[in-house]
Amino acid sequence: MSPRAYAIMHRIHHAYTDTKKDPHSPRFSKNVVAMLIRTNKIYLGIYKNTLPVDEKFMKNVPDWPAFDRWALTWKSSIFWSLFYTGYYIYFATAWWMYLLVPVHILMGPVHGTIVNWFAHKYGYRNFNVNITSRNLLPFDLVMEEEAYHNNHHKYPSRINFGGIRWHEIDPVYPIIRLLNWWGVIRLKELSVKRVETEF
Repeated sequence: MSPRAYAIMHRIHHAYTDTKKDPHSPRFSKNVVAMLIRTNKIYLGIYKNTLPVDEKFMKNVPDWPAFDRWALTWKSSIFWSLFYTGYYIYFATAWWMYLLVPVHILMGPVHGTIVNWFAHKYGYRNFNVNITSRNLLPFDLVMEEEAYHNNHHKYPSRINFGGIRWHEIDPVYPIIRLLNWWGVIRLKELSVKRVETEF
């Protein structure tokens, strides 16, 4: 996926959650497939610059045109599909593991469907925000913290989606802190303090 187009689309989702301008809202799609088609149409419109986007959603987003051109080609899709298949051929220890190959290849749409459809329809809420976001799983290792969707919509700039309740553990948060410590990424001091003081 294009990091630029995805970042812009995600910002639009937060700004217009559960309205007609939301790129992926269960309220305005009759089923999961319709939501995926709508999301893809908006995503491609952002990527191709054919969809008008407010300037505020484009500020400081990553923009790597060469990567984007490669990422959205059939060659890239075929390469990664073969890579994942080869990984399973090398490491799989039982026949049923090969059933996961299509899921792995389609992880983007699968992940997006679970979070943007089910986490806006089912689960529990820590915060009474005026939108449908919910925490889908009490222990979120499958979605790598994205299932704490109610928490995320309440505090969208936090780097730790968990931590509101004792069982909400964000497995990606320690990795983010480690990458920051190594200097691979740079966290803004404000966001770090916010994480440490709000929990």
